[in-house]
Amino acid sequence: MNTPQVQRLRQLKQLGTSDYTYINTTHTRFEHSLGVMSFAGTYLEAIAKRQPRLNITTKDILCVKIAGLLHDLGHGPYSHVYDGTFRKQLKLAKEKGEWLGQKFDRKNDFNDPNPMDGWAHEDGSLMMIDAMLKHLGLEIDESNLDDPLKQIDNGIDAKQFGIWNREDSNDEEGDFPYELVLTSRDWIFIKECIAGGPLPPLGVSLEKFKDSSSTAKMIGRPDVHKEFLYDIVSNRHSGLDVDKMDYLARDTIRAHGSNCIADLMSKLTEKSFVCWGNMSSDEDEPDDMHMIIAYDSKMVQNLMSFFEQRYKEHQRLYTHPKTQKTNYEICDIFLLAEPYFRIISMNDEDEDDSSDSMIKLPISKAMFNPDTYLELTDTVLDKIMNTETIELKPARRLIKKLRSHEKYVKCGDTIITSEIENLWDMPEDEIVAEILKLSDEDMTDNDSLSLSSDDIIVDKGKIHHGMKDKNPVDFMRFLPKKDHMKLLNHQEDLPIAIQISGDRYRKPDKFLQKSIRVYCRSTSVEKQNQLTKCYKEFTDNLRSQQTQDSQFGLFEVEEEYARPPPSPNIATLPSVSQTPEKYGTPKPDNRNNGGKRRYDDSVSLFSNVKKMSKAVSTNR
Repeated sequence: MNTPQVQRLRQLKQLGTSDYTYINTTHTRFEHSLGVMSFAGTYLEAIAKRQPRLNITTKDILCVKIAGLLHDLGHGPYSHVYDGTFRKQLKLAKEKGEWLGQKFDRKNDFNDPNPMDGWAHEDGSLMMIDAMLKHLGLEIDESNLDDPLKQIDNGIDAKQFGIWNREDSNDEEGDFPYELVLTSRDWIFIKECIAGGPLPPLGVSLEKFKDSSSTAKMIGRPDVHKEFLYDIVSNRHSGLDVDKMDYLARDTIRAHGSNCIADLMSKLTEKSFVCWGNMSSDEDEPDDMHMIIAYDSKMVQNLMSFFEQRYKEHQRLYTHPKTQKTNYEICDIFLLAEPYFRIISMNDEDEDDSSDSMIKLPISKAMFNPDTYLELTDTVLDKIMNTETIELKPARRLIKKLRSHEKYVKCGDTIITSEIENLWDMPEDEIVAEILKLSDEDMTDNDSLSLSSDDIIVDKGKIHHGMKDKNPVDFMRFLPKKDHMKLLNHQEDLPIAIQISGDRYRKPDKFLQKSIRVYCRSTSVEKQNQLTKCYKEFTDNLRSQQTQDSQFGLFEVEEEYARPPPSPNIATLPSVSQTPEKYGTPKPDNRNNGGKRRYDDSVSLFSNVKKMSKAVSTNR
């Protein structure tokens, strides 16, 4: 708890820049980590009490609690900005060789460590755990997994590093009983709980390791009857774990004063069980039996509501336009500082005080060294402001604008639907090019207000319920009340939890929403208006073109006819799979309509389809 690695979390806001939108969201990752640790212990202790034959040990509970405390050690400044938006923008800056008019010079990078492909904050957490143990004078010994940690320096005695019970303690010094000492296997188990799977080889990111379809197995708790322990902090199957429950409950309370998720947490603690579950996603696939966390079948609607709340909070809190544009402003500051600013750290235990012993890394590579990463927190903007380097003047100027609330401006927001799905497939730079083309055509008489690529930010975003376009409840298993008595059986004879069909509970129509937002970096109102106008014209043209392609590409129209605006009382029916019977038989309109024939768009469309269907049947 009192190590530098854990205390660093006090300087990282849980929600990054969300306090610019919701002023009370200033809580830190330290608070969240304490909450996850506490809830993980409460959750697992409740299961152990209900099902004593699971043989959940005190050490199992302690290890899961430690995983909850340490799971976010690898986060960088401003929440997911560092391992998300910043990484993507960094790649663009390297390709262009400049950023916002400033040369992106990386000639001094040859001494820096090579980047790890696919690095994310979970990889940083694994590194920081090793650094934390080193700070305590300890190290994981993979060659002696069931022995105490390897003693590498003064600090905590490895043989006394474990479960300490105040009631059983005495003044006599001595080694802990073996069953109370945390071994190397226990610490690998802690890291596996955070990783959500087996640990990758040194130098390989978790993302790339998972993509490799490796057959590596768990080392920390290899017993199949213990595998449910891995789903407490990072649930591999459904994504519902104590980490997500704590941050969603904490964030909604701070942002909106809502206790709905906090109330659900207490219910889940009472209604969660350990049983067998077939996790195959397809009936044709072979059984994939696991010892899992399952839930009372009456909780299905509550759990669906949890994921719906997650979706809602991503809409109004985590990806709020004001928060997102602030994130991009932070990214621009980082990129303007990247070639010239260095995070400096020094190992205090090193007797060499010369400048040669200092570690100096740019912002983008600070996470490769645990000592440097300790210094990279939300205070990095203050460190940039306190420099005198002339090359950092643009970065300092942008920090002043940020703190004066001179923010970027949202100029467009498009939710991707079937009528404009082509927009999502276009690369961001192509969208920018199309907007600039329209701007150049429109601004021939006033070149001073013409947009440039540096003025435009295209932000593609996905919001889902936890499993992309799939229903997360489909990945959960439930236990009917009639099987509850079987929970007292031995592990091999525990009941099999089942999947509940989606027609037995209320669920949303869709689980994934794609959207594209466009922001303007310029403070010129004229440029902001111009970007708004050009983006709208661009999307209107694209929508019109796609509508024409779908109309004349799917049907053979023998005769042209005037297509009036759709009636507000008649639903738009975009798909031939929808039948008129589904919507009821439309009533004929016998009004004279000024002597002109009245066209009902939907009826005309379906009548053409019926004619084509009859023709096909006749030919057969």
